[in-house]
Formats: sequence, C-alpha cells, structure tokens
Amino acid sequence: MRVWNENICILIFLYVTLGLNWHKVSATEDESALTQSVKRIPLYSRVRDYILEQIRKEEWRANDQLPTEAVLAGQFGVSRFTIKKALSDLVEEGLVYRIQGKGTFISGAAAGQPEIPHVGEPADEAALRPVVFIAPSVHTPLAAQILAGAESALSERGFQIIYRSSQGDSEREKRILRECVRMDVEGILIFPIDGESYNEELLRLSLNKFPVVVIDRYLRGIETNCVCSDHAGGAYDAVSHLIEQGHTNIAFVAVHGKTTTSLEDRMDGYVRALAKHHIPLDHKRCLFELLEERKQAGAVTETKAIVRSFLEQNRETTAVFAATVPSGLAVLGAAEELGIRVPEQLSVLLFDDYEYSTFSRIPPTCIVQQEFEIGAEAAKLLLSVMDDPSQERKKVNLPTRLVLRKSTAKAPGT
Repeated sequence: MRVWNENICILIFLYVTLGLNWHKVSATEDESALTQSVKRIPLYSRVRDYILEQIRKEEWRANDQLPTEAVLAGQFGVSRFTIKKALSDLVEEGLVYRIQGKGTFISGAAAGQPEIPHVGEPADEAALRPVVFIAPSVHTPLAAQILAGAESALSERGFQIIYRSSQGDSEREKRILRECVRMDVEGILIFPIDGESYNEELLRLSLNKFPVVVIDRYLRGIETNCVCSDHAGGAYDAVSHLIEQGHTNIAFVAVHGKTTTSLEDRMDGYVRALAKHHIPLDHKRCLFELLEERKQAGAVTETKAIVRSFLEQNRETTAVFAATVPSGLAVLGAAEELGIRVPEQLSVLLFDDYEYSTFSRIPPTCIVQQEFEIGAEAAKLLLSVMDDPSQERKKVNLPTRLVLRKSTAKAPGT
C-alpha cells in the first residue's frame, strides 16, 4: 500500500510540473513556436537551402565548384555525413553533379542554363564523370565511328562523353578547350580542325600534362598523346599495289581546304613506295592543292575543275592515288568527262571509303581505316593518362587495310 501511495505522489508531481511548463510555453507562444520550428528543420535541409539560396542570388553559377565537404561541415557545425546527405539529395534532383576526385559542381539546370548536349544519359552517379570529345563535326562516317568507339570504351569505365562541335572554327575550338578546363572535366579527346598552325590552348594543355589525346593528327615537334591511322603505311600499301599491277606513271592527287599531318603522311607514303621500287619521283605528277577560302563554298566543282586540268596535262598517267575521298571522286568524274575509261585506261585508288561506295557505277578500290578502333584506342589511352598524367607520351598508329574493288586494274599493255 505504501508503494502504491508513493507512485500516486510521483504522478501528481509530474502532472503539476508539466502543467506549469505548458503554461510557460503558452505565455511565450510566438517565440517558442519559432524556436521549435527551427529545431524541427533537419540539418541537411538547412545545408541544401543554403546552397539553393546561393544559386538564386547567382553567387554560384553553372559548373561552379561547391566548397568541399569538410569546409561545409565546418561552416554549419555539422558532420560530413550530414553534408553528404544534403549533396546526395541535390544530385538526385539534378541540381548539382559530382566528378570523382574533383568535387561537386552546380548543374546547368539549377542555374537556369541549358545543359551541354552529350551522348547517352547517365545511368548513375558514376556516369557523371565527364570526358569531352571535340570534333569539327560528327556528320561524317569517320568522325561518327570514332565517337562511337570512344563512347563504347569510356562507358565501360563509368564515364560520360560530352560532345562539342568546333564547327571547323579555330577560335571556337580554343574557347571550348578553355571551357573544358573551367568545368574541370576528367579528360579531353580532340579531333582538331584542319590546318598547319597549332592551337595554342591545345599546346598549353599538352605541355601542362592535362589528360588530352589528339585523334587523327599529331603536333610536329611536340610530344603529345595521339592515336592515328598509319597514314604513311596505308599510302605506301596503296601505291605498292598499283606498282604490282604494272603501273609506273602514278600520280598523287590531294585537293583539300587546308593541309594536315595525315595528308602530309600520305604524301610521304607515296614517295617512299616509289623509291622502294626504284621509280623516279616526277613532281609534275603530284597535285597537292589547297583551296583558297573563297573557293571552299564551291569545293566540289572547283576540285573537279582542278583535277580535270591536271589529267589533261598528264595524259601519260595510268594510275592515280587520291589522298582523300573528294579528290578521288573528282578524279573519277573528271576522267568520265575526258572520256578516259576507268580502270581500263586509268586506275584510281582512294584513301578512305565512303557510304554506299559499293553501289557506285565503278566501286572504288580504297584504303580503309579502323574508325571504331581509333576511337576505342584513343579512349583507352586517355584513361591511362588520367590514371598517370606523368607517364611517357604515346603515339599509337593503327594499321589500315586495302580493299580491292573495280576501279583498279593492270596497267595498259601489261
């Protein structure tokens, strides 16, 4: 009975105490309600709201890097776990993105700016590790296949490819490279625009050991990571095949907007093949024409006119090695206009293939590149460089392949 009475007394005491406290809360209702409301807001939400407020004030813009988790934790007096929770929520909402080993960045969507177009949607957080692919265009089969090969190799390692078009403009190419550095991307694959001069931004990145791989070109005199076809070897094989068919009067034709290392290497392969077979080099049979800027709009017509004039002046020529597809098509067209029969009177061999070539009136014999493999190898080299930026620079040459069709035959009279 005594224990029961003591319990009753304790209950009465608690009731009275709580009742008094309730009246105190009621007396300061506004102040307490505000205090309780603040206490009810989760700590990670306060961090999230702070970040969003900075974006609204435009203190932080698209692709700006957030303070580190340690800095934010110290600023708010919370654990890094709380900061991780806040940032994870923002990532799920698409308001920020993470780059492994780099940090967290404001997304274009959060800042009210358009997203950068890319190939494929990221499946998870790991896919938000951007690698930029820069090319004049991906509307050619060569560039499209290179991009596909690179995307295939990179996606296996959880990287996302962002495609940027330089549109053949050197200033735009420089600007994109600068933007890539500001975005702090993981690495860059670049198919440079045509031309003899080096892009200063590309040179700077290469010299600073930024993870960058050049595709289908290389910088003469500069050690850089690059992946190319063996252009000289392919040209050598092409001309050697023509020589094996009995041709000795073999012309070299390249009519192009601007020179490139790949074209120069094809010229070198042509010269080496002649020398190997003890055939004198006749410069009259070498057409290496760079179209003036004003003529490039009508490049097809202009190219055919140049090639027609060349063939008229070199009637003894029995075979042509065309260093580009447009040059080769111009040779075939000009020959038809001049009444020169292909391949009976003139064999024509192209470096590179083109879509639906097998359906042409005269399917061309050509040297083909491993476009998909070029992209894949470039991506693998970039991954290696990202893992170890100080490693020795590499130049990877992929072999080409000779495809025999109907535009070549034995030399007349053999």
